[in-house]
Amino acid sequence: MFPTGTDFREMALHTTHGILIHEAASKNILWANPAACRMFGFTLEELRPLKAHHMSSPERQYRREVGVAWLQDAVNHGESRKRWKYRSKDGRNFLTDAVATLVRFADGPVVMVQFRGIAEEVAREAELMRTTDYLSRIMAHASAGILLLDDDGRVLDSSPFVSELFGRTPDQLVGRPLEALARVSAANGGGQPAPGEPGRPAEWQLEVAVHGATRWLSAQVESVEHDGIVSRMVAVRDITSRVEMQRENAHQQAHLQYLARYNAMGDMAMTIAHELGQPLAAASNFLSGVLSRLDTGRLSETDIRYGVQRALRQLTRTADIVASVKRYVQRIESPSARHDLNAIMAESLYFVGLRAADRGIAVESEYAEEELPITGEQILIGQVIINYCFNAIDEAALTGTRDKRILVRSFADGDWVGCSVLDWGRGLDQVCQEHGAEEGEAEASGNRQLVNAFSSKQDGSGIGLVLSERIVERHAGEVLVSDNDPSGTVITLRLPRAD
Repeated sequence: MFPTGTDFREMALHTTHGILIHEAASKNILWANPAACRMFGFTLEELRPLKAHHMSSPERQYRREVGVAWLQDAVNHGESRKRWKYRSKDGRNFLTDAVATLVRFADGPVVMVQFRGIAEEVAREAELMRTTDYLSRIMAHASAGILLLDDDGRVLDSSPFVSELFGRTPDQLVGRPLEALARVSAANGGGQPAPGEPGRPAEWQLEVAVHGATRWLSAQVESVEHDGIVSRMVAVRDITSRVEMQRENAHQQAHLQYLARYNAMGDMAMTIAHELGQPLAAASNFLSGVLSRLDTGRLSETDIRYGVQRALRQLTRTADIVASVKRYVQRIESPSARHDLNAIMAESLYFVGLRAADRGIAVESEYAEEELPITGEQILIGQVIINYCFNAIDEAALTGTRDKRILVRSFADGDWVGCSVLDWGRGLDQVCQEHGAEEGEAEASGNRQLVNAFSSKQDGSGIGLVLSERIVERHAGEVLVSDNDPSGTVITLRLPRAD
């Protein structure tokens, strides 16, 4: 079935597009379909006598002579298209996409204008343009660069900032695999980087060579679906400073470990010198006595047995000391683990006692009745306790200190456990005054007070306090310093209680 003459009229009456029929010569309106009448708000009888300036926007670009010229262009060339803003009966302007076409009727030529409202389309276009311009400005000035990759990981497009991050022009980036531009790894530093999924970006890390230097970039990789196509969008940021800081921190931590182990080895050497000296000297004396009496011929079998047994006993003691030192060396290399602070304190006081005995200082201890669980490196925490005790011993050994003792006690305090070292020496305020501490140093908190006050000591304790400060920070702990009664200082080490 094909449309006939009346069918075409029905189609014109029922289309949603407006239709105006103008006489080709005069440009007068001859007819309008119902859709056009609805848009203008006029009846056909009201429309027919109207001229262009009666039914068009008053803006300059829609004045009557422009409209007439547009219709005449259709007469001359058969068709002319234009965006035209009409005006309705109630004064409302509406923008249209209008096509004027020369049509030859039986009674003569006419110009048929078909138009449709496009105000919403234009608004959407304007919004899209604003959004596109906004995104372009963001991509041009944001601290993150944007890369678009195809299914093979090749660069399809990039934002301007990417060229700066990679040290390459856009032409040097487009078409190249990302792996050819940078060393790609997972953000956690291990394994093959996982591809991002829609809504679930993956974290990568890129190592890029730029002008002979290494630049580190973080990359958020996400698959983006658009127009039935899945692309990978990569947002990259410069994290070189952060990576270098992390590496420097790792280097400092390694140096911290070295210093702690160095001090621990010094403690071990002191133990060997102090502990092995006495039994070896005693064994040597017994054996020398046996040899001397053998030369005189006045030595019985009983005397020989007695001397050798006494020498063996001293050598056995020496072997026990060597075994103890060996166990200590093994603990020096122990990793972070769960420990009882009471046990660490007890082991540390063994070495503290050696220093105290040489200086004529008594060491008193009080242990918490319950276990004091912490997580950390046993040898490092022990080194902190030893350093604080050595500092207290130095204060107790001063000529002006009457109470020649120190007290070390462990305790539990809610989510914290700790160890306090007490001396009855000069006290922190007096030390700061004697050392000429700058204003504000005496009011500093924790271990920094100790470092400020005692860092100039020449016997090594100052270095130990600096080391202790780093160890405490590493274990998320804190150091509190207060005055003792009636004199002296209380140094309290607090560490988080392990679960």
